[in-house]
Amino acid sequence: MLQRESTKKGYREIWNNHIRDRAGRIRMREFRTVDASKMLKAIAEDNDLSKTTLQHIKSVLSGVFTHAKNEGAFDGANPVQDARIPRAAREPGETYAYNLTQIRCILEHLLPLPKAVVATASFAGLRRGELRGLEWPDLKGESLTVNRSIWKKFVNGPKTRASAQAVPVIRQLAEILNAYRISMGNPATGVIFHSGDGNPMDLDKLAQQVIRPLVRNIGMEWYGWHGFRRGIASNLYALGADDKIVQRILRHAKSHVTKERYIKAFDPAVLASMKKLETTLDAMSQSAPIVHQIN
Repeated sequence: MLQRESTKKGYREIWNNHIRDRAGRIRMREFRTVDASKMLKAIAEDNDLSKTTLQHIKSVLSGVFTHAKNEGAFDGANPVQDARIPRAAREPGETYAYNLTQIRCILEHLLPLPKAVVATASFAGLRRGELRGLEWPDLKGESLTVNRSIWKKFVNGPKTRASAQAVPVIRQLAEILNAYRISMGNPATGVIFHSGDGNPMDLDKLAQQVIRPLVRNIGMEWYGWHGFRRGIASNLYALGADDKIVQRILRHAKSHVTKERYIKAFDPAVLASMKKLETTLDAMSQSAPIVHQIN
């Protein structure tokens, strides 16, 4: 049954809120692409959801069949993969990014642990789940490799093949990570970001208790963790990086998947763009001291 297989997936919130009651007792072998399309359309009609949210719902539903195939409970093509997202779905709301001045100001006021998390999000562009999944062996010299993503207690592989590519580590980020590492006893293995118990840090709690209050106290808005990821894209682009280079640094896989898999041709330009970011931060530190705004 579709219901039974869903309990083995980690995205129970999406399942419970949008899919469970519509799945009923549908047999997996009887579920077709048209059923998935109709379900997504009905969900869109009953809820004010963005296309991004509907994509997440589709991914959860598709994941149920992928899991069932791996468990031997279902054979055949995944019926959800070709289902269409309804055209009626509203566009995602406006999003924001932190510029370099804002990022420097935020980092200036943080202790080693939250500072290291924010710096990695800002200067390497990692997603929230990727930040939680980082382990010390992933940091090698001037590169950071994404090998896993953690959502709640569920460990997954990189989101896409492009997501698994290494990210250059600029000197400023390396220094912040090294200072944090020393403060933690110079570990060689284990999760990088944790609060002392060795388990991946709850970044929502960190944001709620530490970073969001700080950001608001210095007169800024909290844009969420993705505001730092958007920040590196916006900042690199503003410094003259080609949009293809920005895509490579963020490890996005767009429609031209083949080109994404042979992106190594861009590696020298990627490093040059990150070096330019490094140089710009140096210049800012020397010519424009951070003004403390905390009351």
